Amino acid sequence: MLNNVPTAVNRMTRNIVINHPNTWECQVFRKTVNRVGDSISGGLPTLGGIGVMSADDEEDISFELVGIGYALQAEMFSASSMMDRQDANNGFVNEFRFLIEPEEPTGIPGNFTIKKRDVFYLVISEDVKLAFEIVDIETVINIPPFAMRYVANRRGDLDI
Repeated sequence: MLNNVPTAVNRMTRNIVINHPNTWECQVFRKTVNRVGDSISGGLPTLGGIGVMSADDEEDISFELVGIGYALQAEMFSASSMMDRQDANNGFVNEFRFLIEPEEPTGIPGNFTIKKRDVFYLVISEDVKLAFEIVDIETVINIPPFAMRYVANRRGDLDI
């Protein structure tokens, strides 16, 4: 019974994100490692004999399309600390929060789950796409199924 609340919030969020006038179409990509051989030392992947900490250390990577969806920027409001000069500190410059919904609903082919380190492009036009990387996933309701909000950093190096 208690999980009816987050289920209703998720349905409502999906409806708002898809129909909101400030929503952008987005394309979600997932990083894959294009390693030629199985370089493993002690059960851990290696790169030229050196241990790899994470996929960020890999040299040969590609991005595969996970799916198409809709993204709505959803910055949370919080009070700002005042500085000595009486101006406000307005948070981190490169951190953005988005509500992202796949084009297809849950259970339909084409639906996908967003994970940390996924990269998504806000489609401004056919030629202009702004890249963001998911760095954290938050929830505002701590009851499953959770209502997700995605924290993203700009990835200007991947812009198209």
